[in-house]
Amino acid sequence: MQGYEIVHSSQIDGEFEGFDDEVLFQLMDGTCWVQDEYKYWYYYSYCPQVHILRRNGSLYLQVDGQDEIVSIRQLDGVMKSRINGDFKGWEGETSYQLQNGQVWQQSQYKYQYKYAHRPEVLIYNSGGGNVMHVAGTSAKVRRVK
Repeated sequence: MQGYEIVHSSQIDGEFEGFDDEVLFQLMDGTCWVQDEYKYWYYYSYCPQVHILRRNGSLYLQVDGQDEIVSIRQLDGVMKSRINGDFKGWEGETSYQLQNGQVWQQSQYKYQYKYAHRPEVLIYNSGGGNVMHVAGTSAKVRRVK
């Protein structure tokens, strides 16, 4: 893309389903990035090659071979664990115990069903509170234990 500099290249760790609202992108190099603007674009790929682009001091994510980009920011201090048991999505005040002993509860209403057994969990501070990302879904959460 003209006017953009590639500053980093890696692969998405797992499924990529495009851009939406505050999508978390975990890369195979261990870094985590979050979408920093609302933009919807659906595109499915498993472990696609991606580029981190820079223009005028801002960073963007681009899937290799695609023209769409989205503004992103890198996340520091992402906590990783697993749900201790089954994940059945979000029901409003859902709480989950993690393998590390912590318990996190949904802090903002959202209903979304998604089943996974002992899925990986990523928890990060979005600037407006903590967000739990699990099985391709996410919700705002607070730690209760």
